[in-house]
Amino acid sequence: MKKINVKGRILGILIVAFVTTNAFLIFLDEGEQVDRKSYINEWSKTITYDLFEKMDTKAVFTSEETEPVYFNEDVGSFNEFLVEEGDTVSEGDDLYTYDVLNYYQEESRLESEVSRLEEEIDAIEDLINEIESYRVPDPPDTNDNSSLFNNNSDTSDATPPSYVETEYMKEEKIAEQEAELAKQEAMLEMVEDQLDQLQDEGDRITVTSAFSGTVSEISEDLDAPLLTLESTNLVLEGTIPEQERKEIEEEMVVEIHVPELEYETTGTLTSVDDYPEEVEVHRSSRYPFKVSLENPSEELLAGYHADLKIITDDALGVVTAVEKALETEENLYAWVMNEEGILERRDIETGIEEQSLVEIISGLEDSEWLAVAPKDEFRNETIFFTPLHTDDLRVRQMFKMERQSILTYGLLGILSR
Repeated sequence: MKKINVKGRILGILIVAFVTTNAFLIFLDEGEQVDRKSYINEWSKTITYDLFEKMDTKAVFTSEETEPVYFNEDVGSFNEFLVEEGDTVSEGDDLYTYDVLNYYQEESRLESEVSRLEEEIDAIEDLINEIESYRVPDPPDTNDNSSLFNNNSDTSDATPPSYVETEYMKEEKIAEQEAELAKQEAMLEMVEDQLDQLQDEGDRITVTSAFSGTVSEISEDLDAPLLTLESTNLVLEGTIPEQERKEIEEEMVVEIHVPELEYETTGTLTSVDDYPEEVEVHRSSRYPFKVSLENPSEELLAGYHADLKIITDDALGVVTAVEKALETEENLYAWVMNEEGILERRDIETGIEEQSLVEIISGLEDSEWLAVAPKDEFRNETIFFTPLHTDDLRVRQMFKMERQSILTYGLLGILSR
């Protein structure tokens, strides 16, 4: 017959009774006479960091600009193409030839086109000079800040732009007009070349390119456009759903990753359309956008796809905490070790989040220690204890101390309890 361990059972009953009695006394301790403590085995520390709020989307590389080239069958009879699809052409390169039907009529048309282009070039140059001579007031003058740069005449109630904003608008307008001037000058050179050919040879004209790029399409059936040229400069094009349209705007920074090349760079959101590409009742609308790159890799090709992260907001040099150190019931709070070494429950206000880090707007300062786990052991305004990490102890060095020091520290430890 198996012998019953009476002493073991009695000891077990006493332990259970002790634990139960203490738990019952704590439960009845309405006046908090019992000295309670918090147990913490995981900490985290607030740090100063830069956080960014990002929106994920996708886009595809395409030519920055497309230039159609036309042929007017009323002025002549098409002869032959001088380029093939995929050819790279520069301004002034030959594209195609045609035979003139009526010499005098074509001469008159070309001379009229030359005059028109010269007038447009003069007008653009005058506008550039006018913008360059405009002095940006500092502080801004509300009476004439918008006269040159805004088409909206109802600006009397608008807040005047700052000096920097107005200066930027001025430089942007100059750049736009200079690009248009270069385009019109190239067109003028092309038309003058055709006029010279007509007057020298009389019947056959070679049309040259006013655009640098790649021949992407040729219409063998002579349908319009006869040729399509695409610039070698690449941009990213994509669409964004209507739910996210209000979160993005022009000039936002974009992080770009091209999986095909394992290539990463940054760009700028240069345009976001206000009108969707299609409108349907039962489907979410999508709004086109473009992203430009300052120095794209030469390995990039039109048609390559890219993963984008549009930076919609940022918080630079702010106090941050890990998300798991924060608690929320009705209000957001954290358990903080205060200057007295007491665990304190503190209400906080947060901002943007990035990869489990949270911006702390108020409630915490840099380098404060936060209790993370176990959360059910935290109590407000209590002292705390943490587990002993024996791996961090240098046991051998402890026994190298003088005997008197060991006795002194040992007695101090016992007396402190």
